[in-house]
Amino acid sequence: MQRSLYEMDIENERNEAVREGHELGRQQGLKEGRHEGHEQGLEQGLKQGRKQGLEQGLKEGREQGREDGCKEGQAKERLLLVTDLIQSGQNQAQVEKFLINIRKMDPTQATQYYQEALKLLK
Repeated sequence: MQRSLYEMDIENERNEAVREGHELGRQQGLKEGRHEGHEQGLEQGLKQGRKQGLEQGLKEGREQGREDGCKEGQAKERLLLVTDLIQSGQNQAQVEKFLINIRKMDPTQATQYYQEALKLLK
C-alpha cells in the first residue's frame, strides 16, 4: 500500500516535532539539572563549611583555654612562692636571686613578682 504525499508530510512533521520536543526537553533538563546541582552544591558547601568552622573554633578555643589556664596557674604559683619567701624573712635581693638562679626567671620578671607579692601582703 502506498501512502500519499500528504500522509508522508504529516508523518515527517510529526517526526520533526518529536525530535524538537526531545531536544527542547533535553536542553531544559540540562538547564534545570545544572541549576539544581548548583543549588545543592552551595547548600552542601555552606553546611560543611559551618560544621568545619564550628569544629575548628571549638578545637582552637579548648587549646587556648588550656594554655591560658596553665599560664595563669603558673603565675599564681610563682606569686604564692614569692609571698611565702617574703613571709619567711627573705629580703628583696634574696627573693629575686632565688627566682633568677633557681627558677631561671628573667630579672625584670622576678622584680615584678616581688612587687606584686608585696601588694598582696599589704
